Amino acid sequence: MVKVLMLHGWTNRRLPDVWHHQMTTALRRAGHQVLYPQFPNPDEPSLQEWQDLLVAELQMLHDAGEGETVVIGHSLGCLNWIQAAATGKITQPVDRVLFVAPADPELLQDIDGIAVDLSKPSVNAAVHASTSSLTILGSDADPWSPRGMQATFGEPLNVEAVIITGARHFTAADGWGQWAGVVDWVIDPSADITKR
Repeated sequence: MVKVLMLHGWTNRRLPDVWHHQMTTALRRAGHQVLYPQFPNPDEPSLQEWQDLLVAELQMLHDAGEGETVVIGHSLGCLNWIQAAATGKITQPVDRVLFVAPADPELLQDIDGIAVDLSKPSVNAAVHASTSSLTILGSDADPWSPRGMQATFGEPLNVEAVIITGARHFTAADGWGQWAGVVDWVIDPSADITKR
């Protein structure tokens, strides 16, 4: 059994047509444990509130017992994890972390409490200390990453980003509902995550 924590992004309400929801359903039906919490005030988030819920949900996942622990973030959900790691809130590392279409922190400065500075070596060290394996996946045409996924996240975090051409921000409006690759990857890290 794999234990998964799904961290959604800004304005998300866990609607059934988006890949997070469909992945959660598919993995639960296959017998895996998936926590997919609704973070508070998604239209006007307070990152402190989001951090508190992240830490509580992660502890529940650790308390669930044996099994590989995987955290998946989308957009602001990725920054939620990065900030938690950088401020010492991730006290037990997880096995794998996947960032899908992380949003450029420079575009999120209006969000209350966000304080992610990817240029600091300490942030790089903290993110890598939070997990045994970090994967960054993005698009070549994401409006929330205008400088490019590799330049914005891959280089500061010393990870070669996986790029899916034309995927934009991996939203339902961008055509990201069913996504077989992410379900396969959760179960087997060697699977082709780009498979639709």
